[in-house]
Amino acid sequence: MQDSNIVTKNRLLSGLGTAELARLRPNLKRIRLTRGEVLHAPRAPITHIYFPEVGMVSMLAVMTTGEQIETAIIGNEGIVGGWVAFDGSDSNTQSTVQIAGSALQMPTAKFRECYNASDAFRKAINKYEGVIRFQAQQSAAFHAIHTVESRFCRWLLISEDVLGTEHVPLTQEFLSHMLGVQRNSVSLVAHTLQKAGFIQYSRGKIKILDREAIEESACECYSVIREKMDSV
Repeated sequence: MQDSNIVTKNRLLSGLGTAELARLRPNLKRIRLTRGEVLHAPRAPITHIYFPEVGMVSMLAVMTTGEQIETAIIGNEGIVGGWVAFDGSDSNTQSTVQIAGSALQMPTAKFRECYNASDAFRKAINKYEGVIRFQAQQSAAFHAIHTVESRFCRWLLISEDVLGTEHVPLTQEFLSHMLGVQRNSVSLVAHTLQKAGFIQYSRGKIKILDREAIEESACECYSVIREKMDSV
């Protein structure tokens, strides 16, 4: 339903201020995000963009074989599909809801109108899209250089930050897809970290028990990305 008096948990929108949000309000509709839902498919037209409020969306590079690997994570700090303001009408990647929640949806045509009409909105979108590009660049290097354990820890830390909760609902199968590795590799890493007392893992949920140790295992890539996301 359209909300006549939207108060949002999306940090990009709330950071614009009351007057700017009031101008955007008529074009926003709150929707549910369902786990596994594909918001944008590769090489398909982008009809709507999304401002997540709760939950998490993954940007995925999809191979012709059907294999997928994650390039970026988007939560309530940002926007899904913002690149259509300056980079065509089709999606180059797949946007998939990985953790259910809610978002504010806006038609692409209206989004472009708002983007072109408001300096503040345009500046916020451009800045966040820079963060997404940075995530993608870091992810490329990260997958090529670092161990499965480092990648696991980085993903876990960013997921916890995005969700704002200490219990992250992640299955080994899901993580194997996101990290581009076999499920048994994820299982081995999770077992090792749990045995060391760094995490607690059960029934598809992971809780970080020793964040400092997990950050050390994730190396500098996590802190670099976290700093970039915090700058939005």
